[in-house]
Amino acid sequence: MQESTMNERSHDAADLDGPGPYTCPTGLAPAADVLLVPAETALIRYLRERAEEVDPTSEPVLDRWRYPSPFHLLLDLGRFFTPAPLPPGAGPLFVTFCYTNAAQMIEEQEDPDLVYIEGYGSCTVDSAVHHAPHAWATDGTHAIDPTWPADSGCAYLGVPFADPEMWPHPLYGDGILQQHATLLPILRDGLPADAVADIGRPIPPPARRRTGSAGPLSLTPPS
Repeated sequence: MQESTMNERSHDAADLDGPGPYTCPTGLAPAADVLLVPAETALIRYLRERAEEVDPTSEPVLDRWRYPSPFHLLLDLGRFFTPAPLPPGAGPLFVTFCYTNAAQMIEEQEDPDLVYIEGYGSCTVDSAVHHAPHAWATDGTHAIDPTWPADSGCAYLGVPFADPEMWPHPLYGDGILQQHATLLPILRDGLPADAVADIGRPIPPPARRRTGSAGPLSLTPPS
């Protein structure tokens, strides 16, 4: 899949209509009516397609968990962050350690305004767009990513975790949404309102609904 206009604003998201896949209450401010770049629209489409693959007879659905999957969590609480260059003195780190990379950079910068973000990112490699679980830091607006190149047409959608006690250790550990011990309670019970920093760009309401390639998700198990 190739995105030839990765840095141009697109009206695609505003044209996406239809019922949403799953409706969850959220304590965050209502989403603003903003436009998305094509990479961000493609990332939303990918997450919705993964959400629609959730088995309607699975335990999270039958037991009415707050979120049936991490994809539903991100479509509800996720915020977009705009890619930006690394701050002075922060060099790129090992590609396969994005969670500890983000935590390490925050620790080394000693900037109290930096927040740890975890979710999904998209980047372009050899003219193809790849979507993957990812982590980065933010100053409240920008994706400050010590793992991926800043010029790779990236899109970032994630949950800004306000409590540093939840962040991975800067030298070892895994992502909050990658470990069952931390992920499953969040999917089952949700996150307290004060656990999510109210920063970044919300998903526009039309983009929360059906994309051109994804239909509504039914969470009703077959009889």
